[in-house]
Amino acid sequence: MSEVDARFLRGLFDEEGSLHGGGRTALYRLYGLEGLLYVGISVCPLTRVRTHLREQPWGPGVIGVRIDYPADAEAAEREAVFTERPRHNVVFNGSDPPPPPDPASRLRTELTVERRRLAEFESAVPESSAHLRLLERGIRSKKAKIAELVQAIGEAEAAARAAGAGRSGPRRHDS
Repeated sequence: MSEVDARFLRGLFDEEGSLHGGGRTALYRLYGLEGLLYVGISVCPLTRVRTHLREQPWGPGVIGVRIDYPADAEAAEREAVFTERPRHNVVFNGSDPPPPPDPASRLRTELTVERRRLAEFESAVPESSAHLRLLERGIRSKKAKIAELVQAIGEAEAAARAAGAGRSGPRRHDS
């Protein structure tokens, strides 16, 4: 490896050995053979992931990691746990999780998940004609779900605007 390559690779990581995120908070997902195991946030995601691998009983089962840098990591974590239901999250993942901050936000998160799943369906290469039919059915289903979510977001935002317009400030009486 050349010195330029080594400097480039070192530049990707901060002093703690985590991905350099410019101080931003990362949203990370840990996957096992059975699917999504855990979702969390950290300013040093690789350090946090290493901690999970060492200290959690499910750590040895981790086979994949995904790291994103959303604008609001705390809200993204809450939404991801609420909608994706990782197996080992305790907070926000009870039998009756707390509602998200507002309906439009929850719907936008669900829309993002559905769009990602649609992209996965569309990018799959069919192995047989039966497989192709299943993929086409999945694509149609995801497109219908996305259309429903877009409409529901519009309705939720319109309801929020109407509720905000209905709340006028206190009336002043001039003497």
